[in-house]
Amino acid sequence: MANYVVAFEASERGNESIELGVALARLTGAELRICVILPSPIPGATSNNRDAGQAREWLALAEAQIPSDIVATTHLAWAESTAEGLLEIAQRFGSDRLVIGAARTRGGILNRFTIGTVAHALLLSSPIPVALAPQGYKAPATLTRVTCLIGTRPGWQSVLDSMLSISEDLSVELRFVTLIEVDAARAGRSDGTDESSTAHLSNVLHYFEERSEATGTVSTAVGRGASLEAAVDALAWRDDEIAFVGSIRLAQQSKISLGVTVRRILQSLPVPLVVVPLAATSR
Repeated sequence: MANYVVAFEASERGNESIELGVALARLTGAELRICVILPSPIPGATSNNRDAGQAREWLALAEAQIPSDIVATTHLAWAESTAEGLLEIAQRFGSDRLVIGAARTRGGILNRFTIGTVAHALLLSSPIPVALAPQGYKAPATLTRVTCLIGTRPGWQSVLDSMLSISEDLSVELRFVTLIEVDAARAGRSDGTDESSTAHLSNVLHYFEERSEATGTVSTAVGRGASLEAAVDALAWRDDEIAFVGSIRLAQQSKISLGVTVRRILQSLPVPLVVVPLAATSR
């Protein structure tokens, strides 16, 4: 049985991670491992018991938010850092995904992302996909579309392999997207970029359909804009949708690295994003 580690704290960010965990669990049938991570205890300190008691109250709050159709367990752990604790729990349970909420910043935009210290650390070290909830996220009754943002660099097959796993035997709609950044001087003028993107999407579909057991409809789209952010904005997005994107290569194999391109995509993306490390396949 697939399971996802959901990072929780008694805050809006914690609630958003719960909402995304629920949405993903409904899509795939996975179980949730809801976790609160505390700093490593100070030997002999009276605050240790107090902190643990507070954390258990938070876990009770989290558990109360889980709908009856979702299987979830709660867990308290101590670690040098929140990211380290989440990774240790994911390893212990053989988890398929980590789920976290957006950081809070003054002037943060609803349905947009802010990468905080925990997310940043996970996106540099996680060997499994990391699902990011945008600010203010609420789980829909059902996720009906999964969009895969596909680049042309080596490693794009890893994102498709993760899509294959999550879409197996599901009727969810699948959309494959490439983004084209076109400056104003080239706008409206063909330079072969569109044709190249269309040809790449054809290769993507061929790779996917040869291996897929999904029963939903499959579509493709090309987002064009004067910037990468504008290209993302040019696409139609739905409230009941999630997106997948691949990470860039690191010297350490099968780890995530949030490159400049993904960071720019996050500036405009209005739906949850699952960042997939190279060579990762999970449900």
